[in-house]
Amino acid sequence: MNKYIKIILAGLLGGFVGEGVMGGLFMSPPIQSVLYDPAIQSALFIDITPGRDLFKSIAGMVVLSVAHAWFFALFAPSIPGNSWIKKGLFWGFTIWLMYWVFQEWFIYHTLLEEPLILNLLELTILLAGSLVEGLIIAGILKKEINGLSEA
Repeated sequence: MNKYIKIILAGLLGGFVGEGVMGGLFMSPPIQSVLYDPAIQSALFIDITPGRDLFKSIAGMVVLSVAHAWFFALFAPSIPGNSWIKKGLFWGFTIWLMYWVFQEWFIYHTLLEEPLILNLLELTILLAGSLVEGLIIAGILKKEINGLSEA
């Protein structure tokens, strides 16, 4: 398979499944009841977030994951770990740290005044999805990494 097609596939699949994990957790009744509890959540968050276009947001994140796969392919030799699993976990953590932590702090905590404890709950969910994304990207692109062991 062409290397570039494989990168696109890795990004789309990793993004789709990672977003699915996050969406499934975020949409679960226990998480929804905590995130939208007016006793602990900011009124601004409760007013604004239900109006967002989820399809557009999720589709955008899945497409953005192609960039995550492309960067993984570029940086894979220098990513810590001697297996695709370790590199994938590190890459997922990197996606989480570079994207989601910033977003949670800047948008949700700073602009929407979401309490820090709820940011931490969301970051935990986002970490799970990011790790899944990183593992899928690394698993699909493992043959592109020179000298990498299979497990």
